[in-house]
Amino acid sequence: MGTPRFATLLCLGVILTACSREPVPEVKHYTIHGQIVRLDAKDKLATIKHQKIEGWMGAMTMDFPVRDEKDFSALHEGDKIDATVFVQGLDYWVGDVHTSP
Repeated sequence: MGTPRFATLLCLGVILTACSREPVPEVKHYTIHGQIVRLDAKDKLATIKHQKIEGWMGAMTMDFPVRDEKDFSALHEGDKIDATVFVQGLDYWVGDVHTSP
């Protein structure tokens, strides 16, 4: 009698755990145009003075993580860039970076 009850409780626990997880927010994409002010190689952060990011935020200077090593290593202070800001919930980062004249 104890084994079927345990199996039922175990299945119920698995189902409740699976149902209680919050869905992963979708990744949104925004275009950013700006200039690299500072680079932090240790934390892979680029301080970017950017124009208004349509649909996300106004113009300002702020730090953006750069996850892709190739994108980060191609950046230099003073570079003007066009890139994509990826936003997932409260997490954000810059990628698909292209320098512009």
